[in-house]
Amino acid sequence: MPENDPTNEERRWYVVYTNPRAEKKLSKLFKKYKIENYLPLITEKKKWSDRIKSVEIPCFKSYIFVYIEFWKERVKVLQLPGAHHFVFHKGQPATVEIDDIESLKSILQIRSETVEVRENEALSKGKFVKVVGGILAGRTVEIEKRKNKIAVFVRFPMMNQVAIVEVKLEDIALEEEVRL
Repeated sequence: MPENDPTNEERRWYVVYTNPRAEKKLSKLFKKYKIENYLPLITEKKKWSDRIKSVEIPCFKSYIFVYIEFWKERVKVLQLPGAHHFVFHKGQPATVEIDDIESLKSILQIRSETVEVRENEALSKGKFVKVVGGILAGRTVEIEKRKNKIAVFVRFPMMNQVAIVEVKLEDIALEEEVRL
C-alpha cells in the first residue's frame, strides 16, 4: 500500500503554519469544528506607559499543532480562516511525537513564565541527559549550560524551534551514567 493511503492512517500531531497573529483565533475555530489542537502559550510581562500586565502569547509564533488523520482531514483544517499551510519536513508533512507534545505541556503547565523559545541555529550542541526528577522526569533531553545554570530543551526540528527550561543539577543524569 502507498505511504499516503488514507484508508490505513492513524491520527498524529501535525504542524500548521498560521497567518500572523492568528494563532488564538484559529485554535478557537479548531475547537468549534471539533479538530483537536494544541496551542502552547507562554506568559510574558508587557509594559505599557501606565501599567505592566502579564499576557499569554504563543510559544511558537505562527505555529499550532493539530491531532488529525492527515489525508482525511487536511482540507478541513486548511479551509479555516487563519490556517496558512501545513509544515513539511523532508518532503513529508511534519509530525511531532506525542512525547514531545506532552513534554511541552508539562513544561508550560508549571513554568510558562521561564520558558524561552528561539531558533535552533543559535544553540550550541550539548550532551544528552536523562531527567530523573522534576516535571520532565523520565525523558531524555539535550542540555545547554548558561551562566552557571543548566537548561534543557525539547526540539521541534520541522519548525526550527526549541523550547528551553532551566532545571536543577540534581534532576539530571548524563546519558553515559544512565547506560551503566
